[in-house]
Amino acid sequence: MNAPKGQINPVKTAQILFFVNAAIWLLIGVISMTRILASSSGQHITALVIAILMLGNVGAMLIAGIGIGKRNRWFYYFGILVLLINIILTITDQFGILDFVTLVFDVILLGFLIITRSHFVTIR
Repeated sequence: MNAPKGQINPVKTAQILFFVNAAIWLLIGVISMTRILASSSGQHITALVIAILMLGNVGAMLIAGIGIGKRNRWFYYFGILVLLINIILTITDQFGILDFVTLVFDVILLGFLIITRSHFVTIR
C-alpha cells in the first residue's frame, strides 16, 4: 500500500523515525560511556551495563524499524512495546535534557504508530 503522490508514506516515515531514534540512543550510549569511563570514580562495570542496555535498545529500535517495513503485525506490536518500555523507563529514571529529547521522540513515534495502525496491521 503506497501513499498517493504528494502524501506521506506512513510505513517509510515510521521506519525513518525508528532509525533516527536508534541513532539518538546510540549517541546517548556513547556519551554516557565516555563520561563514566573518563571519571575516576571506578564505575567501569556500570559503564559496561549501561552500554549493553543502550546497545540493546538500539538493536530493538532497528529490529522494529526493519520489521514494520515488512508490514508484519508482530513487528508493529514489538515496536509499540519497545516505545512503551522506553517511555516508562525514561520517566522513572533521572531526568535530564537528553531524557526529554528521547521522551518527546518516543511519544511522537508512538502516537504516529497508533494513528496509522491500519498501514501496519491487517485485520482479518
